[in-house]
Amino acid sequence: MHKELFLGKWLNLSEQSVVLELLKEAQTIHVKRNSLLVEAGEIQQQVLVLVRGVARGFLLDADGRDITDCFVYRQGELLMGCNALGTPSLISLETMRDCELLSIPLSKILPLMDENPTLLKCYIQFLLKGLERHWEGKMLMYRCSAMERYQWFLKMYPGLIDLVRNKHVASFLGMTPGYHTLNNNYKQPTLSKLKDISSKIFYLQRVQQ
Repeated sequence: MHKELFLGKWLNLSEQSVVLELLKEAQTIHVKRNSLLVEAGEIQQQVLVLVRGVARGFLLDADGRDITDCFVYRQGELLMGCNALGTPSLISLETMRDCELLSIPLSKILPLMDENPTLLKCYIQFLLKGLERHWEGKMLMYRCSAMERYQWFLKMYPGLIDLVRNKHVASFLGMTPGYHTLNNNYKQPTLSKLKDISSKIFYLQRVQQ
């Protein structure tokens, strides 16, 4: 990976002086799968940018259950446990596949953001994109059926379903891997069942074309 090209293209940084400043501090790191990157409550000291791999953010609910909050698998996405840099992380972050990351010390990023409007604008764009995705997911959770949520996931995260475990996708979508009784007369379908139904729908659509 050529760090200069990566910073310019994926972080949308066209200002050469900013890119050069970041290059002085940026380090490429390789992290094995199932490694904890940031723990909830920890103040993140490094700004981590995904080059390749898959990671997720998660938290524990009141009963101690692991709930997936987000997935990071697109090149150039930030791995952050909070919105405000330098504050305690709200969630934990872990790798789900072997990852290559670009790591830049937070102590170097903050002064640069004060001096360079381009870098600050880039950070704001990341925040806005993250908030948009967050609220879209929340609205989906309350307004859509399990199948609709699953179809949304396939559309928004193409290919990810084959890279992560069912239980993490299920918790992200507010479902369970196994049957979960919502009331006496209804059972929510499993993620495996939804996969099967979805593949059959896709097959029928192809046949009808």
